Amino acid sequence: MTMKSLLVIITGLGLAASAAKAAPLGMRYDADTADKFPPHELSLDLFGTYAGKDRWGGHKFLDSSGNPGKDDQWGGGAGLNFFLTRFVGIGADSYIEEWKWPYRVNGSLILRYPLPQMGGLAPYIFGGGGREFKYLTQWTYHGGGGLEFRWNRNAGVFGDVRRVFSDRTSDLDYTLARAGLRLSF
Repeated sequence: MTMKSLLVIITGLGLAASAAKAAPLGMRYDADTADKFPPHELSLDLFGTYAGKDRWGGHKFLDSSGNPGKDDQWGGGAGLNFFLTRFVGIGADSYIEEWKWPYRVNGSLILRYPLPQMGGLAPYIFGGGGREFKYLTQWTYHGGGGLEFRWNRNAGVFGDVRRVFSDRTSDLDYTLARAGLRLSF
């Protein structure tokens, strides 16, 4: 790992920690919050990624012996979401695999269904499009689903999986998994 990569990771973790500390209730679980998923909500996503392709289009989640494939890519990213209602929102995100910016930008329509009886759990589906800027500039389209858990109105964790389809190179389609911290304002 290069010094630049290490610096980016440490900076991202520091920003996430300071943002979480600044939240009114921090990371404490609040079972009494009436609505952990309010309308007109802005949230920041800080996440790690795992993609089943490399920049040249290699696809290997597992090799022939069941070990992680050499073409898989780990990375990270950030995103912003705005929910117009409790159930419908829009989001934008970007993620990188080589710690060189900009790499790609995505926009999504998000449909979530908060489950109040489950104490802060909300499954969601999303779909949208984006643009890749590196190696081969092209449009991409994606669709997927995930699950979010909120400790309180201001902080939670999420995980999702999406399938990404490339506009000009269908052999470069891939699956992306994300997991991270979601901070709401």
